[in-house]
Amino acid sequence: MTGRLFRALAVTAALASSAASAQDTEATAATTTSSEISGLEVGVGLGFQVGAGYVYKNGLRLDGTVGDVKLSDAANGGIAFVLDLGYRINSRWFIGAFGQYAHILTKTNPYSCPEGFDCSTNQLRLGPQVQYHFSPDATFDPFVGLGFGIVLLNTTIEGTQPTGVGLDIDSKTRGPEYINFTVGGKWKAGESLSFGPYLNATYARYTVRAGTQAVTLPPAAGGITVEGPLSPVDDGPYGLLILGVRGTYNM
Repeated sequence: MTGRLFRALAVTAALASSAASAQDTEATAATTTSSEISGLEVGVGLGFQVGAGYVYKNGLRLDGTVGDVKLSDAANGGIAFVLDLGYRINSRWFIGAFGQYAHILTKTNPYSCPEGFDCSTNQLRLGPQVQYHFSPDATFDPFVGLGFGIVLLNTTIEGTQPTGVGLDIDSKTRGPEYINFTVGGKWKAGESLSFGPYLNATYARYTVRAGTQAVTLPPAAGGITVEGPLSPVDDGPYGLLILGVRGTYNM
């Protein structure tokens, strides 16, 4: 009887030890999941941007007056194409670079795109960024991001004024993006693929304006074309809000 009792106790102890070992293994795996996931990450996105502020201040406008040109004067927003590339240090931290090309929806106005003129504008944003993910192992993973960079604005304007004078302007404006802040989230669509919405807010300033302006006199005045640099302007501070959706792939 005593022998049977000892054997039963031994079996019970062995089973308890095995269960405890299995629980320890599962706990260790759960605590190390986030730290073990790392590698290259690529993201692509599409969004719509709106802005407030100035393209430039205190400059010569196309209506012949000197004053400011606001973003609300020149554009109805923009369609933004986004590319992210970087390294996932672990499941929570991403560090890398962002790039954005935006097709600006130009607005007809007397200051920068008069009636009957052909106007085209695009914007390029580039810079480093870092992201922090709050729930990397959950189905939906919210995150925040922080970055800075440089912004390039390319504009072409071509047309004829009511006086018969032709204008052909090629403007290249650039400046620093002091900060951009992103909030968003991602749903898992597979082992390496995820997608979700994002909202990006920026504060930047156009500080350098370069380019050329060609003025063509009407035929009655000789039809002569005179080309020269754009007139100087003051800096244009502004901010952007970009709302969109982005997908990422972990390699």
